[in-house]
This record gives sequence, structure tokens and C-alpha cells, in this order.
Amino acid sequence: MTLRIAYVSELAESVSRTDLDGIVRHSAEANEARGVTGVLGVEGARVCQILEGPEEEVTRLFERIRADARHHHVVEIDRRAVAAPHFGRWGMVRRSMVDMLMLALTQP
Repeated sequence: MTLRIAYVSELAESVSRTDLDGIVRHSAEANEARGVTGVLGVEGARVCQILEGPEEEVTRLFERIRADARHHHVVEIDRRAVAAPHFGRWGMVRRSMVDMLMLALTQP
């Protein structure tokens, strides 16, 4: 089963744009190795992320995100099985919040 989890959070004040770029680069590589794909929307300190992939991998990753001190107020907003990953070509990519929401809202 392919699982999709969407969540919102707030970045810790200590997380810089350079840190965020590094997180996205590292996540893209690590996620690809695990069969996880996704998109990260950032606006100021607000974050919205969609993760997709094998149920066990996505669940494990989301639990690590919840425990990560670089995030506060992590709130899961959607969890569902999907027929296939929408973000299959991206291990992780950062987009503007508006672009990310448009991508998410146009998918079944």
C-alpha cells in the first residue's frame, strides 16, 4: 500500500534557510533510498509537507519528524492510502506554499 501523510508544523527559530536547504538535500537522498517521495511547502516559519511511499517507511519517517526539535506544533492533517505516489520523481523537493497546495489539491 502507498500511504500519503500531510502535516503542518512550525520551524524552530534556530532553523535557517541554509539549514532548510541542507535538510531538503539530505531528505531527497534518504527518501529516495527508502522509496519515499514528497513535497515541502515553506512560508516563513510555517511548513506543510506531503510524504508518500510504503506505509511502514512513511509512518516511521513521520514519527521521526514529530520528534525532531527543528519542528514545533506538528499536526497531521491527512492520512490516506493512494493508488500510486503523485510525487514519484521527487525524493523531496521544496516549493512555495501556494505551489505545493495547488499540487496537492489537484490530486485524487
